[in-house]
Amino acid sequence: MVNVRKLQPVIQERLGVMMKRMNELRDTGEILNASCMFSALGNDVVNIYSFARCDHRLESPGFDPSSREASLSGISSIHFMKHISWINDVMKTLPEATVERLLPMLASFLKQKQTSRKQIEKIIAGENDEWRGKDHPTIFHAILDSKLPPHEKTVDRLSDDAQVIVMAGTLTTASALELITFWLLSQPKTLQKLKEELRTAMPTADDVGKVPLATLESLPYLTAVIKEGLRLSYGLSARSQRIDPDNSIVFTDNVTGKVWVIPPKTPVSITNVQVHHDENIFPRSKSFIAERWLGEAGKKLERHLTSFGRGSRSCLGVNLAYGELYLTLSYIWRLWGSKDAALSDDVGVLSLFQTGLRDVEIEADHFIPTPQKGSQGIRVKVYGV
Repeated sequence: MVNVRKLQPVIQERLGVMMKRMNELRDTGEILNASCMFSALGNDVVNIYSFARCDHRLESPGFDPSSREASLSGISSIHFMKHISWINDVMKTLPEATVERLLPMLASFLKQKQTSRKQIEKIIAGENDEWRGKDHPTIFHAILDSKLPPHEKTVDRLSDDAQVIVMAGTLTTASALELITFWLLSQPKTLQKLKEELRTAMPTADDVGKVPLATLESLPYLTAVIKEGLRLSYGLSARSQRIDPDNSIVFTDNVTGKVWVIPPKTPVSITNVQVHHDENIFPRSKSFIAERWLGEAGKKLERHLTSFGRGSRSCLGVNLAYGELYLTLSYIWRLWGSKDAALSDDVGVLSLFQTGLRDVEIEADHFIPTPQKGSQGIRVKVYGV
């Protein structure tokens, strides 16, 4: 988290651009696609953190929806290649245009892989000029300077890691921000409570961007909103297999008392969706209830929040994701409100446009949770006060 706090000025610079774009849409009648906006933000930040470079998706027209679509296509092809792994090697030998005609989904995946590989090759060769003079660390410079054995620092290994980090950093944090935006605009009382708390840390609109990340992390209701957003956005919806190579796993069914012994070297998995919708742990699990995370009761729920995995195999980008969530939500909701939840110095209000529950609820597992087919994401209209 220390390294992420060092990155705060960089994230805030990107958030400043995002706020400017939102302001430009006030009272224009144009629709703001929040899903594309949050994806652009995530992509800019994760590239800066990984490679010290930025593609400026936030400045692009419509927040460059093609970047989001490429990430969605690439990551959703993982299931396909898991069962037909050899096709990846075959497709890499074919011309790009041929791959795009045969398997557009895989073409996006391979294109992102090539981009990640080029970035890693530049870093290893010392040609990553964007990094020079930067105060903040980057993931891959840190890895190359670490004491990891050489086989963990090969171009192939690091480019695979880079691709996963960029896709995950683009989509998963954006997914949580999309879902939280939907629920806050759907539940004015929740939004008003959040805005009142944000005002305690930022008494005036001019204070936005001047508060340390550590201060935002200490706000209980903002933290609760983030955790509830993570719970309902799941992180990954795919099953993440774990294997104990040496010991049996003993599982006792609390209802029947039956004991199950799982032998060593047996793959075991469960999806976050099942955990986060266990009604015995999270009553009314499909509802957005930030209050469940407050107080001692909320602390007891921590072990059941598996959006980033748990233990030694937890997500590498967990601290970056939390940093983005705290900063982004504080920027937006201290400055913007809704028709039924506002502060006197808000710069404008947001209103959902042709967006419903099925645009945030999981309908398919494409490695990450995917809403109904044809969903255009979370869309809002932007009004002045």
